[in-house]
Amino acid sequence: MIQLRGDALTITIAELGAELQSVTDAQGQDWLWNGNPAIWAGRSPLLFPVIGKHPDGKVLIDGKRYPIKSHGVARTSPFQLVTQDDTACTLRLTDNDETRQAYPFAFALDMTYRLNGSALTLTARITNTGDAEMPFCFGYHPAFLWPLPGADGLPHRIHLANGASPDHLRLGADGQRAPERHASVFEDGVLTLDHALFFDDALIIAEGAGHHLWYGADGLAGVAVDFPDMPHLGIWTKPNGPYICIEPWHGLPSPPDPDEPLAKRAGAILLAPGAATELPTTLTFGVPLAG
Repeated sequence: MIQLRGDALTITIAELGAELQSVTDAQGQDWLWNGNPAIWAGRSPLLFPVIGKHPDGKVLIDGKRYPIKSHGVARTSPFQLVTQDDTACTLRLTDNDETRQAYPFAFALDMTYRLNGSALTLTARITNTGDAEMPFCFGYHPAFLWPLPGADGLPHRIHLANGASPDHLRLGADGQRAPERHASVFEDGVLTLDHALFFDDALIIAEGAGHHLWYGADGLAGVAVDFPDMPHLGIWTKPNGPYICIEPWHGLPSPPDPDEPLAKRAGAILLAPGAATELPTTLTFGVPLAG
């Protein structure tokens, strides 16, 4: 387990999946879900090179079907520690025999965690190290406590900084993205969280969420989430789960059509040989609602 300690936050990261395991503030309060396996064992998995489940558990790439787990290969793969100091570290996953069985590309996924006061920036750098164009999706999946520290019994809300009220998509019975659009659960950019919203699984906001939001109980310190290069947003918990996942994505889950190739997936990135791209997200803890 890797630990970074700053003036305001201490975090731990597992080498398995390069997954954030805990976020603790200077007062000793935890902000991240603890991963109780009796409810949900995840804490903040990385979604690469796909988001969600595929028909028959197979993804279509260059005319061939590859068996792939939900959310891809990164979350169950061991990363190698590349660099570390007191407040930052980088872990790396490169393709190997196991990943190529599910995703037949040469790649490097570098995951950097960096503390700066009460802010934690997560930056995924994906490099195509092969000689063919590489399609992929990427997503963050942090699970914050619900309720947050000191906010028991209070309504929790998500405030979109753009004030929009975007509609949303849902997953079908087999876990793939259904085509029907549903009316917005936001009112003037504000979503009041209710466990009943998640009895039919995640809310998928394909467009209109903007790139900045705040989560918490009005009048108390919460979590600001900045995702400047991520066009999609997932919001999820298990029914009555004591956490809420706020998930910036670049790419959407598969539709039920088994013949849609990954390269044609909504939001998929097509990376040229030798090229790289970075996808940062910043989580700022213990801050009031701006404005």
